[in-house]
Amino acid sequence: MKWVPKYLVAFFLVLFFSCPIFCQLATSSSFSTLESFGSARLLALGSSAAAHPADISFSALNPACLNSSHINQWSITSQNRVGGIYQGSLTIGLPGNLFKNKFSKRKKLLNAQRGGLVFTPNRVFLSLGADYLSSGQLEQRDANGNLLGLFYAREVTPRLAFSLDYGKLSLGFGAKLPIISYGVFTSQAIAADFGMLWSTDSSRKQIALVLRNVGRNFEYFSLQRERLPLNFQISFSQKLQHAPFRLNITYENIQNWNLQYLDPQLMVIDPLTGTISYEKLPWYNNFFRHISSSVEAQLGGRLFLQLGYDFRRQMENRITSRRVSAGVSTGVTFKAGKMEFQFGSSLYNIAGRVNQFSLIRSF
Repeated sequence: MKWVPKYLVAFFLVLFFSCPIFCQLATSSSFSTLESFGSARLLALGSSAAAHPADISFSALNPACLNSSHINQWSITSQNRVGGIYQGSLTIGLPGNLFKNKFSKRKKLLNAQRGGLVFTPNRVFLSLGADYLSSGQLEQRDANGNLLGLFYAREVTPRLAFSLDYGKLSLGFGAKLPIISYGVFTSQAIAADFGMLWSTDSSRKQIALVLRNVGRNFEYFSLQRERLPLNFQISFSQKLQHAPFRLNITYENIQNWNLQYLDPQLMVIDPLTGTISYEKLPWYNNFFRHISSSVEAQLGGRLFLQLGYDFRRQMENRITSRRVSAGVSTGVTFKAGKMEFQFGSSLYNIAGRVNQFSLIRSF
């Protein structure tokens, strides 16, 4: 078994032993912010373009996307969310010479005497990062509404990610430790991300498989554990050959078919009997709730424009009495030498939109 690389063994051991212990169904919880990423470009693409080739901040979504262009690259993000919540993010790509490949190309070929292939990666890429969220001062009140004092709601999530490069195939693993504090109350969890990225046609076509937030919380606010927002998704990205556009389409939450919920706007009350019933939505409405699509236009080599649409976000934030373009996201990216400036904006509901700024710097 000397020919089996320790990197590949560790990857599959973590994958198979963690899934039966930590897997949870996707649901609303205190850790729902794990699905919010520190990248303005990713926000503009609908926050789910896992196969899109971009900067180091995309490793928070898909660790398998790490490549040689992310070496010594920094990403700093600032975001203002609905309700005055502030969120910041920092991601650093470590130097590539930390992991030197000690195996020759000859050992990667078929070795009949040893009975198999040597699955040694060409390169190993690593990134470190942290996400921060703060709500500012909040009022603490008792059950009768009496003011007890003020407190802060904060969340810090340190994370790391690495990918194994096998040429056209990349395997990635990410780990994170979200810590939430509401005044004197705290909750902690441990989660892992697994990713695979397949590139063909000179990287114009890429397919990604991502399993996110496999884990559980080990310290919780009440006597009941909360489920992490598990998300298994497949993403496809295609750069058009004769046009400056790259198309992305993602199918999210493969593990959970029914994403509908009890919507009060679908409630129907019979005026004669007072019987309450609910409008039944067609099956294709539930199907499109899994779909997120986006397109990026490259205008020259420095300017990029993004447009995304999330059908599920539109359905969950719509109001029957008012037309809302929820689920639509836009953005712009401008490159200037080793600097990259990004702005992304996504409309959630009539209460406001999320605006995000990112600064990318390569050293």
